[in-house]
Amino acid sequence: MTEEEVARVCPPDVYHHQWRELVHYWFFERGQTYSDIGRAARASQTIPHTSGSKSYTRLRAEFMEDHGRKPGEVEFYKMTHTHRDGSFVREESRDIVDRAISLISERIGESSSIGNTRGVEAQVFTELMGSERYGRVRGYGVGVTPTQLSAVGIYTQDVRQSSSTTEVNDLKAEIKELKQSHQTEMQSLRAQINQITSLLHQFVPPQVPDTSSARRDGHASDP
Repeated sequence: MTEEEVARVCPPDVYHHQWRELVHYWFFERGQTYSDIGRAARASQTIPHTSGSKSYTRLRAEFMEDHGRKPGEVEFYKMTHTHRDGSFVREESRDIVDRAISLISERIGESSSIGNTRGVEAQVFTELMGSERYGRVRGYGVGVTPTQLSAVGIYTQDVRQSSSTTEVNDLKAEIKELKQSHQTEMQSLRAQINQITSLLHQFVPPQVPDTSSARRDGHASDP
């Protein structure tokens, strides 16, 4: 089919102009080149993955959203090389995961800190799978470079630090506001007490000591 013929068959849930742009991209020389490269790469894979059209970057993002943490190297490999029923796509994949788990358990020993576990896991996975090619980051798909990944990590750290600084400043401002409010309330309370005291002095006469009984007692004791 020609580009025009494909463009006329627009799916009902897609805008016509967007569909035409997409079809044009498919038939564009660069799109054809990328498609050929993708097919060649998939054909050269000794162990295919089961992630389908989803990129590794997207899968990692979905995992972090669901679990609140990054997936481990072996964990992510298993996730992308097993079917929905949990079966591995190839026996080679099962062997890699089993060997990795065994080696990690041996090397970690009694230490179970997260940092140590991730370091050992990354080392074991590199030993089993081989060193990554220059300019690539294993488990992140095509297009992600070590420089980009490092930049993202630095940016994320900066954002977290900025967020923490903002929270601290907000907390300090809130404490300062509470102190000022407390001082204002105390001043108002003192003013009310002074006013009440003044009213009491106006309407309640001062008490004069009763000395009559003392005088009587004094006369009675005279000879």
